[in-house]
Amino acid sequence: MTFLAVGTAVTVLAVIGLVIGLVVLFVVIWLLNDVLAPLRRTSSDIQDALTAPMLARGVPGTDQLGATRRLAESVPDLALAYLQKLSLPSGNGGAVPAPAAVAPAPAAPAPAPAQTAADADAESRLPAWKRYRG
Repeated sequence: MTFLAVGTAVTVLAVIGLVIGLVVLFVVIWLLNDVLAPLRRTSSDIQDALTAPMLARGVPGTDQLGATRRLAESVPDLALAYLQKLSLPSGNGGAVPAPAAVAPAPAAPAPAPAQTAADADAESRLPAWKRYRG
């Protein structure tokens, strides 16, 4: 019976190891469930989409697409006809005046004054956030 004889310390450590193992097992199951939950929802959404009755009947409103396209294609012609009716330049035949200048171009910045050796030495002792002049 020496093979069943185990010390008390070893028995306590074995029980602690089993408890820790069960806790780790439950944590792994919980994390796996959190990962699989979105996949299950996505799968159910795909199944709902595949069995949707709208797909069997077709998408409503497609019969009005032709009328909408004809209206959209006629807008440029109608706009040109309206501009000609108002006798405004249409951009195709009439000359459109150039816009007036808003402001003169800015002057070039003045050159920076030359630094002396004393100025460069004084600036090198300043912290970096004070040296930057941006």
